[in-house]
Amino acid sequence: MSQKSDRKELRQPDEFQVKAGAAMEWLVAHQKPILLALGAVAVAAIAFWGFSSYRGAREAKAGAALSMALELDQRPIAGEGAAQPGVETFPSKDEREKALLAALEKVRADYGSTLAARTAQAELGFHKLNDGDAPGAQALLQDFLSAAGRDHPLRAFALESLGYAQEAQGKLDEAAGTFAKLGEAGAEERAKFQQARIALLEKKPDAKAQLEAVAKAYPKDPVSMEANLRLELSALPPVTPGELAPKSDAAPTGSKPGEKPAAMVKARKPAPKPAGKPAAKKK
Repeated sequence: MSQKSDRKELRQPDEFQVKAGAAMEWLVAHQKPILLALGAVAVAAIAFWGFSSYRGAREAKAGAALSMALELDQRPIAGEGAAQPGVETFPSKDEREKALLAALEKVRADYGSTLAARTAQAELGFHKLNDGDAPGAQALLQDFLSAAGRDHPLRAFALESLGYAQEAQGKLDEAAGTFAKLGEAGAEERAKFQQARIALLEKKPDAKAQLEAVAKAYPKDPVSMEANLRLELSALPPVTPGELAPKSDAAPTGSKPGEKPAAMVKARKPAPKPAGKPAAKKK
């Protein structure tokens, strides 16, 4: 009985063969849509590869342009030191700064959302802050921080510079909030120091305690020296307005306008009486 059963099962089609046959029938019936889908996938893959190649080439060009722009900041000024043969110089620092800013603006305009263009934008913000243009620096740095990723190498420096730009405009609350974000960018020691420094400017009662805590928590970091320096400066007596002003050349009290001070007028002796005969004695 078992042998007959086995033979009967062998005569039946294998389950795998049945499913494979059904799959082939389905493929034949849907051959055209499948080929179209495969073609679309191939086109998408080729487009992605082409876009990646184009983007890589664009990033490379943007990086080269940024490098050339930053090189301008290293060129010497005419008359300052011995210029090396073949090295171009600028007639003044102002001219060099103008050329640098123009080159950075060009990188930003020509290469849009590339990493180099964002870096150029951050550099523009740093230079505007250094030149005293706090509002211009704030706008550039805020845009940079919004567009750049959290892993951008200039993020912490841009945050601190933005805080300084806000502080320069008297926006101490905004500056304190910006400095607090330094902790998220991997600079916790700078965040705590800057917040303590702002608290000292605002004359908060716990400001000195905050600075002392920073100096104690990071003894081997330069921020400890900065905190101690702020504490030493805060311990100095306040300077009275006009205390260090030079003495006035105004006339001493009692002198009239246009009249020399009494101390400058030489004392005069009374005029001598004319010589004559001595007066006769009365008898």
